[in-house]
Amino acid sequence: MGKAFRLTVNDKAYDIEVGDLGRPEVEVRVDGERFNVRVEEAPATDRGPDPVMSIAVSPFIPPPSPPPAPRAARPAGPVAAGDAKTLTAPMPGVVLAVRVKEGDKVKKGQEVCLLESMKMELNILANADGVVKKVPVSQGQNVAHGAVLVEFE
Repeated sequence: MGKAFRLTVNDKAYDIEVGDLGRPEVEVRVDGERFNVRVEEAPATDRGPDPVMSIAVSPFIPPPSPPPAPRAARPAGPVAAGDAKTLTAPMPGVVLAVRVKEGDKVKKGQEVCLLESMKMELNILANADGVVKKVPVSQGQNVAHGAVLVEFE
């Protein structure tokens, strides 16, 4: 066969082999599937010094996909498990930082603790508005899955 190319359309790559372009009908393989195509010269336009050809083909390349729908905004980190009165560790780890103390007022989504687990840093966020009653953990402490990180009034 002739030349081989990798063509990317809408972020999908295709391996393409093109036969002899000097013939009126050319064999083209796309990801191993064979197509016979007719080669026609492109209409005269000012496209620069290089010669240009267009290839009329059976529809083997899918039409462009619509852009992906925008993703919903995500919070800066996971909201820890627990009820309105407690926040618990979503997985075992080490407390890297405690951002609140007893008596602090917090808003839903506010970071209260930073936990490291499996080489990832997890921002632990308040799951409701409230006042901190107790912080039974401290920086550097190892915690198990489900350990209470913060208690609220």
